[in-house]
Amino acid sequence: MSKISITLFMLFAFSVSYTTCYAQELPSPQIGNSDQQVEELERRLEQLEPPKPITIVEPQEEAEAKKYYPTDTIPISEVIDKGTKIPFNIIMNDPNYKRPVYEEHWHSTYWGGRWSYIPMRIQYALHRLFTTYDIGISGELNFKQNVGINFPMFQNDTALDLYIVVFQTTVTDVYTKGNQVVVAGTPNRNGVQVLTVKTGDIHPTDLRKSLLIQLATALGHELDYSIIAYEPPDFWLKQKLKAKERKR
Repeated sequence: MSKISITLFMLFAFSVSYTTCYAQELPSPQIGNSDQQVEELERRLEQLEPPKPITIVEPQEEAEAKKYYPTDTIPISEVIDKGTKIPFNIIMNDPNYKRPVYEEHWHSTYWGGRWSYIPMRIQYALHRLFTTYDIGISGELNFKQNVGINFPMFQNDTALDLYIVVFQTTVTDVYTKGNQVVVAGTPNRNGVQVLTVKTGDIHPTDLRKSLLIQLATALGHELDYSIIAYEPPDFWLKQKLKAKERKR
């Protein structure tokens, strides 16, 4: 055997030996887990998109909320001119806040994909005004995770707060008239504010309808809106009284 043949043979033998050793280090395929992996991927897919291609113009939640839209609405300029200016408290203010395109907890592997549904993510991205009350731990968790920010909440037996989250706007005044609340401010490219308004300062004319919260410029141009049911200032007091009655 020539030297060249011997050299090639040794190289081939080394290559086979190295490949065999490398292959032995690789994890063997888990055949028994393949079905579980498929089921997991299918479950995650269900958390991301609708079951079939459709066009969603209005989410179901917003459509339901509009059933209680106040009927006797007036122009924003009239609410500012003829309404009542009410006090507000800013509990969070970050003028340099840049709203992220995507948050890690929106991923389909986080909390079983609780906040990963793409139509919902688009719905929230379309708005810069969000409203809520401190009336439930589950609701509070969902709200904060959906808007992507965390802020303190305070319970008061006789002075319930309406929490208003505003992105990319510096709030200057808050007005109310009838079932409308106008949050007036100056639009900005960045920033987030969270303010509270006492529901006792809001006097809706129709308790059967919801409140129309409108974000607008000082000149009365609407930037966004939110619809939320009115809750009286003694909400927590009533809840505690109901709890006492159930214990009897």
